[in-house]
Amino acid sequence: MTQPILSMHAAFPVGLLSRGVPARRTALLAAAVISAIGLWSGAAAAAEMWLDPCDSGRAALGPEKATGAVIWSHGRSVDAEDFQAPTPPYMTMLGDDGWDTFRFNRLRASDTLPGSARALVNEVHELKRQGYRQVALAGQSFGAFLSLMAADASDEVDAIVATAPAAFGTFADFYDTWRSNATELYSVLEQVRRARVMIFYFHGDEFDPGGRGERSRDILNARKLPYVVIDQPARLTTHWAAATPQFAGAFGGCILGFLDAAAVADGARCDGDRLWAGTPAIQTAQPGTASHPGDRAGGG
Repeated sequence: MTQPILSMHAAFPVGLLSRGVPARRTALLAAAVISAIGLWSGAAAAAEMWLDPCDSGRAALGPEKATGAVIWSHGRSVDAEDFQAPTPPYMTMLGDDGWDTFRFNRLRASDTLPGSARALVNEVHELKRQGYRQVALAGQSFGAFLSLMAADASDEVDAIVATAPAAFGTFADFYDTWRSNATELYSVLEQVRRARVMIFYFHGDEFDPGGRGERSRDILNARKLPYVVIDQPARLTTHWAAATPQFAGAFGGCILGFLDAAAVADGARCDGDRLWAGTPAIQTAQPGTASHPGDRAGGG
């Protein structure tokens, strides 16, 4: 999953700048070309990263009526376009609860941690500018890293739901690169500005070097950020566990409680499908579709 940064080159008419063209005209030509390249680059970036509704059939409530907005970010594969991957079912539950839900789509060739995180910050700012009271970020794997990095770079991110964060390593390289999914993740967690953070780690995740749950709790506790860390939940396995209906049934209500809560106290945790937010518990409306993870058939 190590992602190379793509270099984009534009043809620059060097000949015009080296054949006796007067200095002022040379400067004007250079400025015009640089400006054109800048416009082209901006348009290209906009075409390669975009925001879509999670459910095209659901009308957005808008900033005045919605509880807030949630942007979900997909992962990044080495041989497929993940923007075509289905949105996880738990995002539907957030939409049912009054959140406007979006997905941050990126083409694989231009999807890098620094570039995509900057673009995600811009999307958050735009939603805040529109008037959304809260903007939360959710993400799977590479998208989880992007969501946390955006919370490092912006005070406008209110909450994070990160599932199976991973942005480094390949099957060929094995542990030497996979361990960056721990070391680099800890560095990101140490810089989250103000967002409350919910993180899920799953048993059997091929990209997890192990031990991340306790270390994440230590970092977030030291930072005095509201957090919930769910480490190795029962009967939810593999890197893609959060994409399943079982995950939505087991934790959708807890995620809703985490996003809806007026405050999250020390010791907050998922108690069944609800958030227990410390003392006293914060009561939140729960969807009627929540069930035990073993009660439904498997899904992608």
